[in-house]
Amino acid sequence: MFRYAWGLSGVGLLLFATFSTSPNYSLNSYSIGPGSTNSSASTTYKAQAGIGETATNKTSSTTKTGSAGGVQTEQLSVPLAPTLSNSNGGITFYNKLLVVLNDNAGSSNYPADVSFAIAIWANSIAGSPNYVQASGIVGSSPVYQTYTTWGGSSGSYITGLNPSTTYYVEVSAKQGLFTTTTLGASQSATTGSPTMTFSISPSSISMGSIVPGASPTISSNLIFNFATNSASGGSVYISGQNTGLNSPSQGHIIAAYSGNLATQSEGFGVQATNPTQTSGGPLSTVNPFNGTSNTVGAESTSEHQILTTAAAIVGGSANANLQAKSSISTPYSSDYSETLTFVAAGNF
Repeated sequence: MFRYAWGLSGVGLLLFATFSTSPNYSLNSYSIGPGSTNSSASTTYKAQAGIGETATNKTSSTTKTGSAGGVQTEQLSVPLAPTLSNSNGGITFYNKLLVVLNDNAGSSNYPADVSFAIAIWANSIAGSPNYVQASGIVGSSPVYQTYTTWGGSSGSYITGLNPSTTYYVEVSAKQGLFTTTTLGASQSATTGSPTMTFSISPSSISMGSIVPGASPTISSNLIFNFATNSASGGSVYISGQNTGLNSPSQGHIIAAYSGNLATQSEGFGVQATNPTQTSGGPLSTVNPFNGTSNTVGAESTSEHQILTTAAAIVGGSANANLQAKSSISTPYSSDYSETLTFVAAGNF
């Protein structure tokens, strides 16, 4: 059984279309000239239809293929590969990468309202990618932001990554409905390993003669060198074996003291000075070891911070001096000594 219908398009042109039907199904087919499109939408999906487009021809290269027709002409240019780096300021990252969208994203190649999504794979480009989220962490859904929001020419960080892992990144662009491009060319970078270096010199210091009742005797400086790529920085700790200068022969200890040693009759303390760094950090001294003049901190058998930084640091350095004062009642001896231990730790 067939049902016939007719329609009029233009002037003097009569078109007929036939529709196949049965009690259960109706198959509709029609064609009304070239150059018409339509779209439909629900709360979760949007679709666009075209009438009169070629159906089989495609444009292609060795790496990309695109369908012919009007929908393709709405799409933006595919973004170029971004810049991906595992270091900044001499610090090699073990848990993040710096991504900068190619500068064509911020020029006249794209209107200002175009947004970009950053896809990422670990180890190889295989399967579906994850995507960089607005906060920098990696998630399953694409997040589109403008070139400026992604940090512009300064870029932004992809965070929460694994050490010693190669990551691949590609970028897509869109400007409203039906304009989303395919992912562009990829760029890769490998995260580093957690690192920390620490040294102190010299290994021993002689304080010479400590004159009873005189001003505090000050040692020459200890020299610290400290560096770490820990994102949360690290610290140098101090502890002592005897909690002061100990004389085994006299059975007497010039006790460790925190405060202005010049006001005391007897005491021993440590003072940290001149914290600096090449980049990152900053490195700083920690109370009670951050005094000036004759203000010192007391070491003990427990570890205490003497230097610290809240971020990764390159070329961190500082000094420390030891100060001691004796009274006229302090037993004389040449065997007063203390063993100090310094330990560095990163906050990985």
